[in-house]
Amino acid sequence: LILFTLWAVVMTALTYVLGAPALKILRRRLGRAGYWALMTALASALYALGGGLLGVAFFSLAVLMGVFEEFEEMGLSFAVSAFFTLLINALLSGGAFALWVYTVGPRWSRSVSDFLAESLKPVFEINPHLQLNLQDLMGQLPSVALIMWMISIYVAVLLEGRMLTGKESSPPAWPAMRPQLAALRLPDVCVWLFIVGLLGAFGEFEVKGVQSLSINVLNVCIVLFFFQGIAVVGKFFEGLRMGAIWQTVFMTLIVMQLFLVVSVLGLLDFWLGFRARIEKRTSALNREA
Repeated sequence: LILFTLWAVVMTALTYVLGAPALKILRRRLGRAGYWALMTALASALYALGGGLLGVAFFSLAVLMGVFEEFEEMGLSFAVSAFFTLLINALLSGGAFALWVYTVGPRWSRSVSDFLAESLKPVFEINPHLQLNLQDLMGQLPSVALIMWMISIYVAVLLEGRMLTGKESSPPAWPAMRPQLAALRLPDVCVWLFIVGLLGAFGEFEVKGVQSLSINVLNVCIVLFFFQGIAVVGKFFEGLRMGAIWQTVFMTLIVMQLFLVVSVLGLLDFWLGFRARIEKRTSALNREA
């Protein structure tokens, strides 16, 4: 428990998303009451010790994984659990942000802008010629937060089993969600949202806020298509009977270098059905062998 708790705090501070698997494990091992008591105490301690932003980030991630685990225990699918978890987290975070804006007053915009400028200072030092509009970045913060939560849920489900050993890794009372990642297929509405996002982002509409909202929708859709594209790539590796180590190596390279390509692959999968084609071809080769 101590090891997972330390991992959750340290990884949240360093990467945010990699703290999620440990939090998911803690929720499963501690139960509902123990988990929320520990998370509240840790977040409060971090905030009181001067790590205000870390305390807020840690608690937001703890809430995310706590809510997700509740839906998992109900036996809901990965996609449904993730959707409702993101919806609840967005509503809670939106309410907390509105309360903060009300407390801070008109200075809230300047505070966010100053925070972004300070956070991006190392980037500007590396590349002094880089031009970034802070107002545009502020407009995309909702999608950034949503994407971080999406990746956190995905990573938690992906890595949870690998972080458990011995009897801790015994199957829970509800089905494991990791196999569902390989079969992930987004609803068709995501394609329409992507098209609407494209039109709003590049259609030069004069209605205030349309472009900012459209870019946020576009950002989220691209990441969703990436998740589906990763499932296609994983199916391709499975067809090649590639070992786990080589799959990990190639997946890491793909994520780092070919993010947009994989997103396009996920989008095309709606019409071309790559996984069905790969499975059909693999079955044919097995019969010939």
